[in-house]
Amino acid sequence: MADKRRRIYYTKAQITNGLITKGKEWMFKDTTEYIGQYHRYSTDEVFSEPSYVDGKSRILIPYVDVNTINQQNEIGIDFTKNFEYDAIKNIDIKKSITPNPSQINPTDKDRKRGWMERYFAQKVNDNNILELTKDDFDNVGTDDGLDKILWEKFKIRWRLIGNMDDIINTNRQTTLLKSEDYPSLNDYITDFREFS
Repeated sequence: MADKRRRIYYTKAQITNGLITKGKEWMFKDTTEYIGQYHRYSTDEVFSEPSYVDGKSRILIPYVDVNTINQQNEIGIDFTKNFEYDAIKNIDIKKSITPNPSQINPTDKDRKRGWMERYFAQKVNDNNILELTKDDFDNVGTDDGLDKILWEKFKIRWRLIGNMDDIINTNRQTTLLKSEDYPSLNDYITDFREFS
């Protein structure tokens, strides 16, 4: 079974093709020693074959003499099962922090100028929309905020004062324009008079 690379595309500068091992250097995850041509990526991934062939190239891990390990293993533990874990344990998965829902209110400064910024984030895999405080918005992509890979942040200018019909029409138009990129916004914002 072929293994997949971390990324779909690598530039030529990120790949070293046509390397050769004569043995005692690389092996497959099933502990079978590999002898032959291989290639390496700038991400430290190493695959069999001179260059990547989908369905044929297999990931290589550093060679370990499994027979020697098994002979030295007096307590009967099969260390060969740890090789696959060792190959994947370097993946860093950051726990995404989701802020608690909060009510955003315009400040006195917002009311004086007639509009306020409203801050949002949309989850990329399910289009869930969150309204954020300015601090939560600024923290997207940090250790204290939403994961920038899972959440895409955006903001809109929300009209607060003026003729009620103008307020409604302006806020509706703003929402419609932004919902071209963030369709769930139409479901999230339903009161175009909010905060007026």
